[in-house]
This record gives sequence, C-alpha cells and structure tokens, in this order.
Amino acid sequence: MFELLKDYRIWQLKRKLELGDQWIDDDFLFTQWNGRVMNPDTLTKWFRQFIKKNGLCKGTIQSLRHTNATLLIAAGTPLLTVSRRLGHAQASTTSNIYAHAIRSADEVAAETIQDILHPVKKISK
Repeated sequence: MFELLKDYRIWQLKRKLELGDQWIDDDFLFTQWNGRVMNPDTLTKWFRQFIKKNGLCKGTIQSLRHTNATLLIAAGTPLLTVSRRLGHAQASTTSNIYAHAIRSADEVAAETIQDILHPVKKISK
C-alpha cells in the first residue's frame, strides 16, 4: 500500500509541475484535479460505487479500518502496535473499542497453550 501511495504522490507532484500557478497547494494527498482539497463525500461515493461494481460485501472506509485492527489483534499483534497504527493516543482506547477481538484472540491463545501442555495423542491404525 505504501508503494502505491508513493507512486500516487509522485504522479501528483508531476501534475503540480504541469499545472504551474493553476495548482492550489493545500498540502493534501487526495485532491481535486487542481490540488484543491477534495470533498470527503467524493471518496465515500467512489467507495460505494467500487463495492457495488465489484460485487463486494457492503461496507465503509471506516469498516476497512476496523477489519484491519481486528485481523491484526486476531493474528496476535501486540495491542500497543495496533493502537499506534490506528493513531490512538492511548492503548486503552484500542482495548475498549476492540474488546470483542481481544476476547477472541485470548480464547485462541488459551487453546494454543492447552494444546502445547496437553497435546492430543493421535491413534495410529
């Protein structure tokens, strides 16, 4: 994703040079054709159309953020790391919002340690 964003930024800087004094430098990454800040609804509308066009489950850009956090927690990523990636000032914010995912990850961890301490013996025929 970072590579795509870098490529986009390079394209945008080239566009800025092409437009010269027509470019309005508001220092945003996602802009209108002339650099002016984009209306937030533009991305939301585009995302809805993208979901529909590609036959994906209904969701929002915010749901992508929640899915990302939930998957990271389920994969055992430290909560502090997830919190920082989300931009939360306190890990407790992440903990409160994603308590359900933390409980699920804790259950998986408990089962894992159970399997390590008391492995099920396979019966050979």
